[in-house]
Amino acid sequence: MVMKALGALRRVWNRELNWLSYNMQGLKAWGQPRVYQIELTNHCPMTCNTCPRTEDMMRPLGHMEGRLFRKIIDETRWYTGKVILHHMGESLVHPEIGELIRYAADRGLRTHLSVNPVLLSEGKIRALVDNGLSWLVLSLDGVASETSRRIRGAAAANVDLAEKNIMNLIRHKRNRRSKIPFLEMQIVKSKQNLHEIDTYVKKWTIDGIDRVTVKSYVTWGGHDERINALKAEPTDFSIIRRVTCVRPWESLMVLWDGRVVPCCFDYDGAYVIGDLNHETIREIWDNARMRFLRTCHRDKDLSPVRLCEKCTDKEGFPPRKWYYPLNRWLAYERRAWNVEK
Repeated sequence: MVMKALGALRRVWNRELNWLSYNMQGLKAWGQPRVYQIELTNHCPMTCNTCPRTEDMMRPLGHMEGRLFRKIIDETRWYTGKVILHHMGESLVHPEIGELIRYAADRGLRTHLSVNPVLLSEGKIRALVDNGLSWLVLSLDGVASETSRRIRGAAAANVDLAEKNIMNLIRHKRNRRSKIPFLEMQIVKSKQNLHEIDTYVKKWTIDGIDRVTVKSYVTWGGHDERINALKAEPTDFSIIRRVTCVRPWESLMVLWDGRVVPCCFDYDGAYVIGDLNHETIREIWDNARMRFLRTCHRDKDLSPVRLCEKCTDKEGFPPRKWYYPLNRWLAYERRAWNVEK
């Protein structure tokens, strides 16, 4: 219990150091990075028209090796309280999903995962619940099968099967008398499912589901007009222009092959800052590419960084204020788009 409390304090102190570095707009972050996401795989049976993976992602497909995953967890456990175990793939297709969750959970990390419930077989349910997954987002983007098919493709068309699997998940969690994973039903609001939002919320406000979320639409950096066109609300560019993104001072994420990128919107490895097959997280966090990225954000000249140049999904608070941390508490932009809680 004492070690757990000390670990939590260490992570809080580390986060404060990085946020202070962001406020000062220094080129070196004073703390260590939080590993925000680990991509277990970029394989996925879905063909979502809201996702750049379907048409824009060109990098090779693969599963993360257990050796590499364990290295990441061992290096980040003192600075990361929770880690999201997905990125541009469906993590349920990783053959060792249960073992990887268990390794992270045994080392004190809260593990989060988002899945399409149509793939929640009995074996996958046991792999998630029995190995200590902390939080599970059940991403179902429609009430009707036709709506789900239109958004996520033929692999997601069977909403009846998805609902059956969700009920099996709730039942197994109860039988195990487990408080985790926290179960969140989520629908991403787009032009394609606006007519079903209210029905969706009412349908899934049931015993066994801990939260129902209507998630605001993500444009993945705003590079693909096909994806941008499906956003239900107009983008407030006045917010985007004034936000200096906090991510280069706060966190990073790891692709399945060990390459490290600075942002969860980097779906194709557009700005690789290092490779954990040959480097440590500490080495990558303070290297020349990270310092260059911070320079571009500090100077508000993102033209040299294609990943960030047109991004409409930045987050941060007004930096370079003498009254820090009040500027963080009073004026933090959770996203350049509005998060719906």
